[in-house]
Order: sequence, then C-alpha cells, then structure tokens
Amino acid sequence: MKNTSEAPFVLKLAGRMTHESYPALEDQVFAAMRRHQQLSVDLSEVTEVDLCGLHLLSLLQSVGVIVASSPIVEQASARLIATHHAAALGRSKVRGRLAASSPGESHQR
Repeated sequence: MKNTSEAPFVLKLAGRMTHESYPALEDQVFAAMRRHQQLSVDLSEVTEVDLCGLHLLSLLQSVGVIVASSPIVEQASARLIATHHAAALGRSKVRGRLAASSPGESHQR
C-alpha cells in the first residue's frame, strides 16, 4: 500500500552501485516506489558506479527522483548522457544514409 502523505520519502543510497550490490539496491528502490507516492533518492554518499550502477542511475533519472549526488555519480551521469547522445547521433547518421539511398540500391558494402 502506498503512503500518500505530501512529503516525498527520501531513500539514501551509499557506498557502491556495482554488480555486487545491484540486486539489493534495485529491490530497495522498487520497494520504496511501491510503498510511497513520492520518492526522492539521495546519492550523495555513493562511492563507486559500474555498468550495473549506470543502469540503476538511468532508471532513477528516467523517473526524475534524484535529489542529491556525489562527484562519482555526477561523472557517471555525464558518461551516461554522452553515451545516449552518441547513440542518438549514430542512429541519425544511419537513418540519413538509408533515406539518401535509392529504393533499388543495396545496403551492403
């Protein structure tokens, strides 16, 4: 049952956001999201982020609940944004090349 009080529940994550801690952190985040109408996540004491941590960071950013972050989280977030941007540019270039080719032209090189 969700708590419908006005103030958001603050979930503070600390330490490592890595593949070792990912399952427990994910459970913690989803449990808090199920119990509380509004959720804020404080990452100010996170000390390490790997690929699994980036996945969790991406999830938290997508629902817009991060209220504080550490320098490590800021760096990981910047890498995540740069990766998304680069992927979008790559997709755009591929679409442009496909659109520019004639319908009968082969797309093989």
